[in-house]
Amino acid sequence: MPRILHALAIALLIGSAVYVYKIKYDTMSLRADVARLEKQIVHERDLIALLKAEWQKLNGPERIQMLSDAHLDLVPMRASQIIRWQDVPDRLPETDSIADKLGTLGLSDHAATQKTPEITGSVKKKD
Repeated sequence: MPRILHALAIALLIGSAVYVYKIKYDTMSLRADVARLEKQIVHERDLIALLKAEWQKLNGPERIQMLSDAHLDLVPMRASQIIRWQDVPDRLPETDSIADKLGTLGLSDHAATQKTPEITGSVKKKD
């Protein structure tokens, strides 16, 4: 009996050692993944900083002024272009063009008054 217990204890000891080494190598693999991801994060942050700097350069007021002078042909605003709020015309009422077209075809009243038969699946009673 003691031999079986000793063999069982040695087997448990070997099994636990194998399990500990497995955990150790899994941890080392995960640690390498974390280090790789941290390097990737630093690289992505550097790229973001580079893109922000490029965006600032492209949106500089001097560059935008130069591009607008070269391509937009803008002229200064005249005083006659400024109007009072009261001179702005009222907004036109919204129209339903589809309903208007149906009305001209005579379908709007017909579609609204047409009754669809009720289908119940049973036989209709005779009155």
